[in-house]
Amino acid sequence: MNNVILSLLGLAGGILCAIGDILFDLKGKGNEKLGTSGNIDSNWIKMPYWRFGASILVAFAGDALIGFGIYSLVRQMGESHGMLAAVTGVCGYVSVIAGFFVHTVLCIQPIIYKKIMETDNFKLADDTLEAYYKAVLPPFLIGYGFILVATVCVIAAILTGVLAVPKWCVLLNPFVFLLVGVGLRKLSPDRFYDLPGIIMPSLGMGMFGVIGLIGLL
Repeated sequence: MNNVILSLLGLAGGILCAIGDILFDLKGKGNEKLGTSGNIDSNWIKMPYWRFGASILVAFAGDALIGFGIYSLVRQMGESHGMLAAVTGVCGYVSVIAGFFVHTVLCIQPIIYKKIMETDNFKLADDTLEAYYKAVLPPFLIGYGFILVATVCVIAAILTGVLAVPKWCVLLNPFVFLLVGVGLRKLSPDRFYDLPGIIMPSLGMGMFGVIGLIGLL
């Protein structure tokens, strides 16, 4: 499979993951943060169960495709810097797994909450999710660490010329996209109460495919 196809698949993966984010986290107006840690969304009650299952399925496909985009970058980097390519490949591989893990963890939360709240027992729901958060937090944070290292490697490859792309491509990554989404939500919470913040990191992961395409021009 050539690098153009791999990069296109990576971009498609980012778009699919963004769709998965929308299915999971587009809660609508009037949502409130509840619970001990503020990790419960009041509008989960209004959302049908199928959305969470569909979100996991779409993210599964999306994260797999993102891996192809990262692989395209690794192949291009390996032509001039084998070590940097190897580190990017390893961290990128773990990042894809971490991305799916994080997404699935988040989608399971509302399923647990909705089921428990069928008995109208908010305290049990809150206590259960607090225990759940504590259990998943370590791999959650480790996963984000690998995503960060993979992103830094790609940035280093761009700045040092290992990847033959313009320097502005350093902005095409999940953390910059996340900052943009958070910034828009802070500037206008009434307009951006859901979008685009929830989809930005996924689109940022898809940008690795775009960088790969630019490097092949």
